[in-house]
Amino acid sequence: MTINGKTVQPATGSLPGPGSGPVPTNVPTLTSRIGHRLRRIVTARESTLAGVVLLLVIFLSWASPYFFTVGNLTVVGRQIGLALIISVGMTFVILIGGIDLSVGSVVALVSVLTGEFMVTIGLSPIVAVVLALISGAIVGMVNGMINAFAGIPSFVVTLGMLAVARGLSLGITSGSTISGFPPGFLYLGQGSFLGIPIPVWIAAIVALSAHFVLTRTTFGRHIYFVGSNEEAAKLSGIRVRRVKISVFVISSSLAAVSGILETARLSVGQPAAGNGYELLAIGAAVIGGASLFGGVGGILGTALGTSLLLLIQNALILLGISAYWQQVFSGVIIVGAVALNMWRKQRS
Repeated sequence: MTINGKTVQPATGSLPGPGSGPVPTNVPTLTSRIGHRLRRIVTARESTLAGVVLLLVIFLSWASPYFFTVGNLTVVGRQIGLALIISVGMTFVILIGGIDLSVGSVVALVSVLTGEFMVTIGLSPIVAVVLALISGAIVGMVNGMINAFAGIPSFVVTLGMLAVARGLSLGITSGSTISGFPPGFLYLGQGSFLGIPIPVWIAAIVALSAHFVLTRTTFGRHIYFVGSNEEAAKLSGIRVRRVKISVFVISSSLAAVSGILETARLSVGQPAAGNGYELLAIGAAVIGGASLFGGVGGILGTALGTSLLLLIQNALILLGISAYWQQVFSGVIIVGAVALNMWRKQRS
């Protein structure tokens, strides 16, 4: 470099300017980060389930002219909403490595109690609904306390509560149904808002709230920790008993919500309500990726699993397949999902 007629060598120790020097090779580019995130989304279990649900919807649209009718979509939406509310509660229990077989009977008990409070006794709908919800929560508290303090496996505890709650619902009504609910209450199960059934709105709120709790709160992290390693959770200072009781209360409370909506949808309180709902909820959670060993699962997977099972049931009805065979298909799908989860656990 020549300055004022003199040759000057550039300083070798000067700081590098913008763009000079070697570019670090270990810094991920924006393209690589986006590509990595897209690969994770595509390979996720939820993405596979979403693809299956989408393919099923496309198939039903082609196979039956009645699938994309307003009436059919409304019915399917209400069924998915009611089932999803219970399945979300079941997901909480499965995440701690437990199981709740009493949710279907809780639906029946709450349905009967709602009728007794609102029709037989004559309480206002708000008071009757609150009392019914409290009754459902008490069932969950009993389940949780027996499991947490007595150490009896949740399968045994909730199996016993299944019989107790179902027996109470039959005994209270002597096996008969209760009718005569006010129109304002029936709107919860039969009404719509912006063209979408009310149970779908409630299910969406429940699912989003549950997803926030599990992914953004300390309580949610404790649930996963207890399900992954209960002994380590105790040593870490987590109040395992409190977590267990809370989870069973959540499960039964959500079953109670579904029971109230079911009563409003059918316009009757009946002791036969909720029959088989526990298997549907377990199947939806497991198909959605929840592990029966605990510590693995999420609300998005449960929502997709619920949608898949209810769409399959709707498909069998539209295709004219007997209701007896519907249970066969559902059972095969649930067993296959459990086997797949066990295989994945062994590989990991």
